[in-house]
Amino acid sequence: MELGAEETVSGDMGPSDRKSETSRLVAPNTDPSPSYLNIIANLCGLLFLCIILYSCFKDGVSLFSFHPTLMTLGWMVFMTSAMHALTPNDLATGWMPIRLKSARHWILQVVGGIIILGGFIVIVTNKFLNGAAHFTSYHGKFGLASFIFVLLTMLGGLGALNSLKLKHYLPPLYTKLIHTSAGLLTFCLGITTILLAFFSKWWPNAEWLTIICFILVLTSMIATTLRPILKIYIRLRERLDIQN
Repeated sequence: MELGAEETVSGDMGPSDRKSETSRLVAPNTDPSPSYLNIIANLCGLLFLCIILYSCFKDGVSLFSFHPTLMTLGWMVFMTSAMHALTPNDLATGWMPIRLKSARHWILQVVGGIIILGGFIVIVTNKFLNGAAHFTSYHGKFGLASFIFVLLTMLGGLGALNSLKLKHYLPPLYTKLIHTSAGLLTFCLGITTILLAFFSKWWPNAEWLTIICFILVLTSMIATTLRPILKIYIRLRERLDIQN
């Protein structure tokens, strides 16, 4: 769900070079410092996962216990890591060539999507067995929307992977911008769904723990989405400047 690590060195390019799509596909990265935003997002996600595991299984194991666990694992760990895979200076992928980063990105997304699918099946099955209504709360509605968007965004990822083959129909830059924008929207929907879960009957934890979890989830989301959002803005500004 990222534009990738292809940082444009516009100061080293002439106007004609910056018009080419391949100038956006090169990934020079000379900064050796790690991405502290990625580190913060990962730490927040892992800590939140530990809290969810404790909350789900402290009173025993039930079918529903696996719904928050799988959703947290899918969104806060795998989807977050998938987005980090293509950002510069990520600890896990900073040393990788762009093709390997891209492979890691879509593999993590596929695994995360499968885990989210499992969490979706668990909650639908649990409600069916208990005769409960489906998708009546804001949490349920946002959850359904984020699940649909996950499927659509992953399908759109096929277009991003083959952006050069589709260049006669849509410039690769726009293909990746669309995929990144859709990915960011999908990720924010998923994180919003997690935040809304704190208002459900299942979450009877103390107020102080709710505040901590809110901070962890929001911090992870901001740290994960800030750079892609800025990158989309910069790419669009560059494109508008070139056309003008």
